[in-house]
Amino acid sequence: MQKIIVLFSICTTSGIGILYPHILIGVAIVSFLGFFYLLWQEKQKGFKPQSETYKALEKLKKKRSKIENNKHKYMNDQIAYISTHWGYTKEQEKLIEKFIENRAYSEMYNKLTASLFPQMIMLIDYCNEKEKKGCKREVSKRLRELTDLMKEELKKKKTLKSENYETTLEVYDQIIKGI
Repeated sequence: MQKIIVLFSICTTSGIGILYPHILIGVAIVSFLGFFYLLWQEKQKGFKPQSETYKALEKLKKKRSKIENNKHKYMNDQIAYISTHWGYTKEQEKLIEKFIENRAYSEMYNKLTASLFPQMIMLIDYCNEKEKKGCKREVSKRLRELTDLMKEELKKKKTLKSENYETTLEVYDQIIKGI
């Protein structure tokens, strides 16, 4: 079908060129503009495969990414709440920032968001309402324990990364030796 359209366009253009040669320059300019417009449109489209498996994989990636971002936001909200209603030491702030940046909470996310942070928030709210003397010491102690737990998770994640890197190197070495 496209070949027929191209041949028809060539015949029409040559017919116009024979009958009206002075209009041929205008037709050439319009066709060049149309050609560049179509090229620009094709460039804007990008790569769009048509297979169903690729589309399903893309949907799955988007869904996982959205879940990860929601987890990240939820975690940040709880940490920010504790920060505004109680506060952290400089060392704790740095540790928490690293913890969030590295997303080291992946293994203990449920434990943190469903248990530890809500309990900590309730304790802080209770302590702020009652303003008891021993309460502040207890909150600080629990906050230290929480940040120590975060520190351990950061170490685990760092160790896991180096182990994965070493394993990958060993696999590459084995592949190269096999070749």
